[in-house]
Amino acid sequence: MNEFNLTYAAFLFPAIPLMMLTFGNRWISISKLIRQMHYDFLDKKKKRSESASKYLAQIRILNQRLHYVKYMQLFSGTSFILNLFTILLGMSGNNYSKYLFALALIFFSIALFIFLIEINLSSKALKTHLEDIEYKENN
Repeated sequence: MNEFNLTYAAFLFPAIPLMMLTFGNRWISISKLIRQMHYDFLDKKKKRSESASKYLAQIRILNQRLHYVKYMQLFSGTSFILNLFTILLGMSGNNYSKYLFALALIFFSIALFIFLIEINLSSKALKTHLEDIEYKENN
């Protein structure tokens, strides 16, 4: 890649906001789930239910997921800003635009990697629900 072409940055330009929208939707769904679980947990704790401890475990997982979503948004936003600067510098003919684009790609890759970790945590949380249903069904 001896000569940097602005079309590289143009390819990444629409992808980043779409991922940020996806991450934002995950944030909203997690926050709704936390609010509902908070209400349910307080209700179950008052009744001294045996599933109250499972709620605590799920709330810990949701807390981790919130942190991951926050970092996904941070790295995606930073990548988007760097991509904008890449386009701006590329239009002015600056040679540093390719390095800025490489940095944007690195930040976007980090956001995607964190996204994969968060998806894994989400799967673990769903698995606890399934285990709870299987346990109640068998007993």
